[in-house]
Amino acid sequence: MQVTTNNRTFNVEAFFIDLDGTLFDKWNKKISKKNIEAIHVIQKDIPFIISTGRSYSNKVKKIMHLLNIKYAICQNGSLIVDDEGNVIKNITLNKEQVTKIVDITRQQRLGFTINSEFLIYSNYWLFAPFRFLWRKKWKPIKKYQYKENVVNKIVIAGLIRAKKVWSLSEKIHKEVSGVSVKTSGRDKIIEITDKSATKGKGAQLIANILNINIENTVHIGDSENDTTTLNKVGALIAVKNSSIKLLNVATHIGPNHKRGVAKILNGEFLEVKH
Repeated sequence: MQVTTNNRTFNVEAFFIDLDGTLFDKWNKKISKKNIEAIHVIQKDIPFIISTGRSYSNKVKKIMHLLNIKYAICQNGSLIVDDEGNVIKNITLNKEQVTKIVDITRQQRLGFTINSEFLIYSNYWLFAPFRFLWRKKWKPIKKYQYKENVVNKIVIAGLIRAKKVWSLSEKIHKEVSGVSVKTSGRDKIIEITDKSATKGKGAQLIANILNINIENTVHIGDSENDTTTLNKVGALIAVKNSSIKLLNVATHIGPNHKRGVAKILNGEFLEVKH
């Protein structure tokens, strides 16, 4: 299978693929039959690797089994595992970084979760609706206790407007040293990992393991956290429903996420940008 950018044409050696907003249908969080069939056909010759902000959960394990996927880049690159659950890479935030992020969250009257767990920490009573929206438990921030070598990723939520999310992202980037700060969820949430943990660096590690040239790989995603693969993979494809920050830099624009992966793999509706 070949992909063409404005600079070159290459034979694809691997696909890295995001889950939420990309491979999943939006509302039911399931993979369409068309997407499954398309991946199974291509996978006879080309490996697929999950690249997600999700934790390594039972759902991710089931997807790896369903699609016969060997590796998963989880928590935006801070946790990388194989299909037997062996940890290949585990990068965590240190106590100073976590303490500063929690303090900023408290000052901004927002909420945060650790490692995509089903628990929100927040002191702000108006934040309660998010508990029901995300089906998560809720505790005041004072109940949070830092544990060494545990925090792969912190997610901050509670802002509605993208401009305020971007502004807070910049604030965290300036005030907390050594972190990667990206948005997801259509620029509604902020995801923070150590700066050495990104989807792009995770892709490079897997490419090395597979002994392939990362410039001959493709990443498909929908959020700003997918931009870290830019200038590493050969093509960065944004589905049409992507964050504006990803749409601005992607090498290609694909169709909407609903069965969009199948259309991309079949070469349909793929606009070359860069």
